[in-house]
Amino acid sequence: YAGGSPILLNTDRLAYEWGCGMSDLCHVGGYSSEGAAREYAVSAQSGLRFIPYVTRYAGSANSENERVPCMHDPEYIAGEREKITRTTAQAAPYSPPAYTLGDENYLCRSEFECCHTEESVAAFREWLGEQYVDIAALNAQWGTDYADFSEITPITIQQAAERSESFAPWIDHKLFMDTAFAEMHELGASFVKQEDPDTKVGWDGFLGYNWKMGYDFAKLTENLELNQTYTQNFLQGELYRSFKRDDALTGKWGNNVADVEGGWHSFPWDCLLAGDNSVWWWTSWGVDYIPFNPDLSKSLFGTWFFESLEETRTGPGKLLLDAGREHSPIAVLYSHRDMFAAAVFGELAENQPPAAFHGTHTALLRALRDAGYQYTHLTFDDVVEGRLSPDEHRVLVLPVAACVSDDMAEDLRAYVEAGGTLIVDGRAGLLSGQGHIRDSRPLDDLLGVASPAGMDAILAAAASGETAISGSVGDAVLDVEAANLRVLEPGITATSGTALGEVDGAPVYVVNELGEGRAILLNASVEPYGGQRNDEAASPVQQMLVAAVQSAGVEPPASVTRADGSRPLSVQTVQFGSGPVRYLAVQQDILVRGLGEQALQIAIDEPAVVYDLRAGERIAEGRVSEWQTTIDRGYPQVYALLPYEVTGVTGNVPNVASPGSTVEVAAEVTVSAGRPDTHVVRMDVFAPGSDEAHREYSQNILCERGEGAATIPFAFNDATGSWRIELTDVATGVSTEHTLTLQ
Repeated sequence: YAGGSPILLNTDRLAYEWGCGMSDLCHVGGYSSEGAAREYAVSAQSGLRFIPYVTRYAGSANSENERVPCMHDPEYIAGEREKITRTTAQAAPYSPPAYTLGDENYLCRSEFECCHTEESVAAFREWLGEQYVDIAALNAQWGTDYADFSEITPITIQQAAERSESFAPWIDHKLFMDTAFAEMHELGASFVKQEDPDTKVGWDGFLGYNWKMGYDFAKLTENLELNQTYTQNFLQGELYRSFKRDDALTGKWGNNVADVEGGWHSFPWDCLLAGDNSVWWWTSWGVDYIPFNPDLSKSLFGTWFFESLEETRTGPGKLLLDAGREHSPIAVLYSHRDMFAAAVFGELAENQPPAAFHGTHTALLRALRDAGYQYTHLTFDDVVEGRLSPDEHRVLVLPVAACVSDDMAEDLRAYVEAGGTLIVDGRAGLLSGQGHIRDSRPLDDLLGVASPAGMDAILAAAASGETAISGSVGDAVLDVEAANLRVLEPGITATSGTALGEVDGAPVYVVNELGEGRAILLNASVEPYGGQRNDEAASPVQQMLVAAVQSAGVEPPASVTRADGSRPLSVQTVQFGSGPVRYLAVQQDILVRGLGEQALQIAIDEPAVVYDLRAGERIAEGRVSEWQTTIDRGYPQVYALLPYEVTGVTGNVPNVASPGSTVEVAAEVTVSAGRPDTHVVRMDVFAPGSDEAHREYSQNILCERGEGAATIPFAFNDATGSWRIELTDVATGVSTEHTLTLQ
C-alpha cells in the first residue's frame, strides 16, 4: 500500500535486490497531487518500477436495481477523470510500465441487479438501436410490441423467468451491462493516456466469476493492455490467454499457492508456461505469506519464490516468450449469451443450475489439457463474422451453447462441410442468438438427431444411467467401458447420425458425417470430469472428447504417459516455437496438491537433439525420440528440441575498459550443422571479488541466427580490477567465460 511507511524503504529495496522489477502501488487514486508525488518519490527510491493503482471499479445495487455508482452518471465520470488525471500526471515522469484501474473490480455484487438508473436506461436504449435494424426486429426477438425504443425498460432475472416466449429482453440488458463495464475500463484508460500516452493500462485480480460480475474477457482484453488474475481462477486465466493483445502485460497473483515449497517453486514457471510475461505476489509486507521475517531477513516463502523467479527471469522467460506458445488447432466457444441463458434456466428449474456454464467450461478445458492438448477460444461474433476455418481450427467445441442464431447454424454447417469437426453437448440451440425460445432446434440436421424444443425442453430434467460406448469416430476408435453418465437431454433421438451409446433409448454420443467433416453430439455432462481427473481409471468423459479430437487428426505435441503406460494425472504438455526448434514443457497442475511425484515417459514424432533446459545439459547422445523423466507439483520439466548440437558459445569482449565507459559485448552460438536458429544467451557480469551477478549489468541477449550483442554501461565509481563475464546459452547450458579489466 502507498502511505510512505518507513519500512517500505527497506522492504521494497530488498525486493528489488532479490529480483523483483515492479511494484503495484496500491490505492493512489485518492491522493492529492502533492500526496501522489510524495508516494511516487518514496517508491522510486527502491529501484522498482511502480504500477500506479489509480482507481477501482466496483459497484453494488440498491433495491431499485440501480448501480452505485452508476457508470453512466456524468458527475461520476467527471470525478473519475479528475482523480485519474491528477495522479497520473504525477506518475508519468517516472515512466511506469503500466497503470492498473483496480484489483478485484466487478460490475455488481448484490442480491439486486444493475443498472436501472435513468442515465443507464437511456444508454441501453441507444445500444439497442445499434444492435437491431429497427424496433420491429427487436419485437420479433423479444416477443414484445414496443412502438419505439424509448418505451423500453430493463427487466430482472425473475421477470425473465416468467416469460414464455423470449428471454431476450433480459439477456440483451446483461450483454449491454458487460459492454458498459468494459467500456468504463477503456474510458479510464483514455484518462490515463491523456497524461501518459505510451503506457499500458488495464486491470488486475478479478474475483469469482458469475453472471453479475461483468467479466466478458473478450471485451476486457480487446483494448486493455494489463490483464492479471488470481492463480486459483483457472478459467479466467485461460480466457485472457486466448484474447489478450500481443503487447499486453499479463500475469497472476500467487495467493492460492502460498503454501509450501512446491507451490512457490512452481509459481513463476506456471505463469511462464501459460504465456504470461510477469508473476505477481501479494504482498511485500503486512500478511502472513511475505518474503520477510520480522528482522527483514528472507523468509522461507521469499527463499522459495526468489529462487524460482531468478531461474525464470535469467533467460528461460525471454527464450520461451520469444519462441511463442503454441496451441492445438482446437477452438472452444466462449459466449456470455450462454452464461446468461444458463442463469435463466437456473431460475426456472432446480435441475439446471446457473453454475453449469462455468463448471462445464472448466471441466472441458481441463479434460483437453490433461490429454496433452492446448486450445484457444472463439467468441459468438468470431463464428458469425467468418473467423472460423477448419484450416486454423480443425476442432470446434460448443459447451453449454443454448444461444444459436440462424447465421451461426449456417456457419457451423459450412465449417463441418469444409472439413471441420464440431463437438456439441446437450441443450444446444434451445434459444436464438438473442434468447428467443425456439420451436425447433437449428443444429438437429447437422448433428443427425431430433431434439425436443420449446419451454418443455428447457424445463426437462436430465437423467442418469449406465452404458458402454464403442464404435468408430472417423479413423479413431472409441471404447468406453460401462459407466454411469448424466444424460443432458433424454428426449433426443438419433436420425441420420450414428449413436455409439444409449441410456434408456437416449443417445449419449452421436456421430454424423457431413461433407468433409463431422459433427458429434456429446449428450452427457462434462462437469463430472472435475472430480475424475485424478482417478486411476480412465475418465469416460475424457475418452469421448479425445476420440472426437483424434478423429480430426489432431494429436498432442508429444506423447506423455506414466512409466507403466497409464495416463499421467493432472499433467499438461505445452510447446513453444514451431518448425525445427521447439521447447517442450511438461507440468503438473500446481492447484492440485498431494499427488506426489510421477515418473513419466515422453515420446516425440521426430527425433531431435534434446537438452534438459533447467539442468543445462543434454539428456543423451545423438538424436532421441523417447526419454524418461520425473515431475511433481514443484518441478515442471522443460526440454529444448533442436535439429543440431550446440558446440559452443563465443564472446567478443574487450580486455580493458575505463570507469564511465560503455562496453559492447558480442555473443555467438555455434552449432554442429547448418546455421543456428534464434537463441538466448544469458550474460552474467560479476564485479571484482563478487560471486553474485550484478543486477543492472547482467542481461538476456537475443541472438537471432545465433548472433547478438549487449552493452555494459560502467559507472564512474565502479570498482576497478578484473570483472568476470559469463555467457551461457539458455537452451543448452553451454557457456564460456571472459575477463575484463576496469582501470
